[in-house]
Amino acid sequence: MSRHSLIEQFCLIQLQVLSDRESRLRKELQDCMIQREYLSHFLMELDKDEEFDQLAAIIKEIKIIEEE
Repeated sequence: MSRHSLIEQFCLIQLQVLSDRESRLRKELQDCMIQREYLSHFLMELDKDEEFDQLAAIIKEIKIIEEE
């Protein structure tokens, strides 16, 4: 093989390596975005549960006061 062919082959291999890496990074980024969305939604649901618990406690207190 000529020197030119070797360099060309090396460059093509490197381009494929970069393409594979780029694909892997895109997949990792997508996975991160999905996890971020899930965790954000989970935190919002926790806040709703906490608000519901607070509301339930207030209602319970009101019922106790009304019964007195």
